[in-house]
Amino acid sequence: MPAGVRPSRRVSVIVPSRDEVHNLPRVLAMIAAQTLQPDEVVVADGMSTDGSRELLAAASDVGFVLRVVDNPDRIVSAGLNRALEAATGEIVARMDTHADYAPDYLEQVVGFLDDHPEVDAVGGSMATAGRGPWGTAIAATLSRSFGLGGARHRVGGEPGEIQHVFSGCYRRAALVRAGGWDERFEANEDFEADLRVAATGGAVWLHPDAQSTWYVRDSLRTLATQMWRYGYYKGLTLHLHPSSLRSRQLVPPALVLGLAAGLVARPRLGALATAGYLAAAGALGARAAATDGASAARGACVPPVVHLSWGAGLIAGAVRFTGAAGSAAGSTREGGHGPH
Repeated sequence: MPAGVRPSRRVSVIVPSRDEVHNLPRVLAMIAAQTLQPDEVVVADGMSTDGSRELLAAASDVGFVLRVVDNPDRIVSAGLNRALEAATGEIVARMDTHADYAPDYLEQVVGFLDDHPEVDAVGGSMATAGRGPWGTAIAATLSRSFGLGGARHRVGGEPGEIQHVFSGCYRRAALVRAGGWDERFEANEDFEADLRVAATGGAVWLHPDAQSTWYVRDSLRTLATQMWRYGYYKGLTLHLHPSSLRSRQLVPPALVLGLAAGLVARPRLGALATAGYLAAAGALGARAAATDGASAARGACVPPVVHLSWGAGLIAGAVRFTGAAGSAAGSTREGGHGPH
């Protein structure tokens, strides 16, 4: 399809953003370069203070209709709902500021929905990349199954039905029917929403020909915070959708509990077990980093941060959200806001 061709139905791209002035020019240029041009791009801005609003206001020659809506709640799930409320397309494609998308990404996902009426949401394969010395070392672990568990969209899985896709493209009616994104979630909101989309109608589908690249954090501190949040809100997801649990998700919390119990009950043996785990996990990270051309020493630090932060977060979330099981109430309706 020649660059700049418009789709046969209205397509809205929605972008949650907060203080992303350094990424927004790249994102807008990337959307403008898509072989299938959206009818509009709706940016939900989380009350940025870094000049993002001024940049967006000045971006008049981007090749598509650009609209900005306020997200006073400053979290991604709320921003996605505000963008969905403002979007006018029959197809709604999420695109993130910390990702790159192949030039034919929108053509691939929108075309797939056109060809497969039984599918309500589609996403593609996601490569993992990092910037700087720590970013490249972190990406080496997160792109492998021992990092984040080997989800199919992360490690080159086969096409077909799937629980969750990265940066999904949806039929608007399916998102509205499912209730949009649950605003109790400050992370993992996309996974949980995909479960409800599948439960209320059509399939969620992995279409590997649609390719994107996700950029990881660039320090151990920000990585640990991100992984803890992922685990914490996974705890809420599992309360709301217990059947979504996969055995691999139990490994990090079991590791945290096992090492902690060993250190308390049998300190010497616990210390040996902890040292053994750190050595084994560090070796995996170091080998992966060296293979990818990153620092082996930095790579050795990454797996324990990922596993222990995510596992501790999941334990905390499972405790904190006890009693949240039951109906996962949606957070957006036509013309209204949901629970906070």
